[in-house]
Amino acid sequence: VSTQSTGRRRAALRLYGWVNLVAEKYCRQLDITNRGLSGFNTHWTLERICDIIPAVPAYHYDLGVVWFGCNDAVKEGLSQHVPQKEYSSNLTQIVSKLVDCIGIQPNNLLILTPPCIDEEMLEEKFPGKGRTNERMREYADLALAVAQDRQCENVDLYSLFSEHVSEGLFTDGLHLSKRDMN
Repeated sequence: VSTQSTGRRRAALRLYGWVNLVAEKYCRQLDITNRGLSGFNTHWTLERICDIIPAVPAYHYDLGVVWFGCNDAVKEGLSQHVPQKEYSSNLTQIVSKLVDCIGIQPNNLLILTPPCIDEEMLEEKFPGKGRTNERMREYADLALAVAQDRQCENVDLYSLFSEHVSEGLFTDGLHLSKRDMN
């Protein structure tokens, strides 16, 4: 489940989206279901989780990807902002819903942290959102803590990308470019 625009936008790219790359690689072996909702945060996702994830799944799911934090981490006062304590609680509840509703085992859930960002580029494209690498690191740490607590797998995208921010990773400072999809 990736309800951030980072997942949704990538799936929309015909040749380079990470979801599409996985779907192409495992064509006729796996069915890929993308539940990315552009602009959503953990709070809005919990309000709509029953619409996003069916109570009785049509398929057996072997792997789930949970990717939140970029939208939650906007500055306080903006509608997308979710305070850190609530973010951690919401992420834990999302994991619980996936385990309870569709039967994915926690060790088959992959929690991706929010990545670092190109602050200058992001502020130019989306002024006033208040996303900073310091704030993204804090939300990444919370995602890692939830993954550890719930015994989920995780990928610390913040750390993986942090040394490569100036290498064209992003189209706008936040959303991944095709460069990192190759």
